[in-house]
Amino acid sequence: MRLRTSSYVLIFLLALGCALVGCKSKPKEAERRYPIEGTVISIDKPNHRVTLKHKDIPGFMKAMTMPFKVRDQWALDILEPGDYVNATLIVNDEGELEGISINKDHQKADASSTSAVRMPSPGETVPDFHFVDQDGRKTSIAHFRGKPLLVTFVYTRCPLPDFCIRMSNNFVEVEKILKQQNPSAYAKLQMLSISIDPEFDKPAVLKQYAMNYMGTTDPKLEHWTLVSGTPEETRKAAQFFGLTYLKDDLQIVHDLRTAIIGRDGKLVELYEGNEWKPADVATKMASLQK
Repeated sequence: MRLRTSSYVLIFLLALGCALVGCKSKPKEAERRYPIEGTVISIDKPNHRVTLKHKDIPGFMKAMTMPFKVRDQWALDILEPGDYVNATLIVNDEGELEGISINKDHQKADASSTSAVRMPSPGETVPDFHFVDQDGRKTSIAHFRGKPLLVTFVYTRCPLPDFCIRMSNNFVEVEKILKQQNPSAYAKLQMLSISIDPEFDKPAVLKQYAMNYMGTTDPKLEHWTLVSGTPEETRKAAQFFGLTYLKDDLQIVHDLRTAIIGRDGKLVELYEGNEWKPADVATKMASLQK
């Protein structure tokens, strides 16, 4: 009997060990590499980022202006706005540039023509921007008054794991957390994703995108609304929340901004980048409903 019990204990410990090792050794997404070229718009040395207005990346993503992490410190030290660069875009858990070369023979562009950055402060009333949702219905920020609202910016063709994909996955996590842990807060949950690519992200596109994420958690999209607007209205909304656009072609610079708007329509929190945690935001959203 003692031998049989010891055997069961040994088998259990071996199974537990294998499970733990398996969790720790989960393989990361395979690294992919793409050639990329474009004009430097700005350099953020403290965060090791360069905002690049890049051309189409065949087989991966359309032309866009957005920040990328840079692996080569020397490049951050010598790059200037307006420089034209060629590099390799490395995609795994995020997008990074390496092997940067600066084309000095290329005509230097005027990269100073971005709109001014204006960051709203908590307590400011969010203007009533107008959009069309994934079902083709007209809506606006005022439509969500009376309940707190979580807002972010995406575009459906964005393939980078640390940009729109992470924001949309975070929204799914916020919804799951409240659905499981706080049903009363979940019943009042409102989330809004605003497309920065309104010419492509029409209602049918937004609907399919939403179902790819929320098909199981929120199949009727009762808590998550995706919208697009006119290019002018989209720029106004993006600029209010701290995004910039290029004055020459009015393209929005695809950085990340996520905000919480209170029941009274005033800004409560503004998150830059992708480091905010769904659990923290879920807790904040629930507290604002009381």
